[in-house]
Amino acid sequence: MAKKNKKNPAGIFFLFFLKAIVIILGLVILAMGAYLIKYTMSADNKKSEQEFDDSMLVDNDRDDLLASDTDSALSDDKLLFDNEEGAVTEASKDIASDDKIVVLNATETAGLAAAWKERLAEKGFTKVETGNYLGESLEKSKIVVTEEGTGNNLSEIISGASVENGSADSVDCDADKDGVKAFIIIGNSDDIVSE
Repeated sequence: MAKKNKKNPAGIFFLFFLKAIVIILGLVILAMGAYLIKYTMSADNKKSEQEFDDSMLVDNDRDDLLASDTDSALSDDKLLFDNEEGAVTEASKDIASDDKIVVLNATETAGLAAAWKERLAEKGFTKVETGNYLGESLEKSKIVVTEEGTGNNLSEIISGASVENGSADSVDCDADKDGVKAFIIIGNSDDIVSE
């Protein structure tokens, strides 16, 4: 005869009670772990924000340096106030209509510099001279300005040209370089003669 395994009601109740407690404890541990992770991450963020703010308040040397840079820049008339908060932004200078400009032909197309001289005259530039570029032939035009921060108005006229800062002696050409504010070196991409 086989013994029948009888479970009494109190044993069944105790077994389910233990299982319920284990499940509840597991859920509590998961919830506490999630809370701990969230708390740690928010504490790290607050700490890094506080360190950032503290460093901004403590660094007086940098504030003095910024103030002296701004004062010297304002005295050079290179900066403008252009927004409601009074933020200082650097202004780019245009090449004036009476500044000396030399247009150089860096292509095989004859008369290209003269054609660009006429186009610049139509735009109001009065001191434009022409010459030949003695370096390699260029595919893309470039503008070499002798004063940093200038020449953006010329790059609007010659839309494919890049603007570079350089000395007059750095431009290899056959034109008179005295007093030149900008050299416009025309490449094949801006060939308006062959069009």
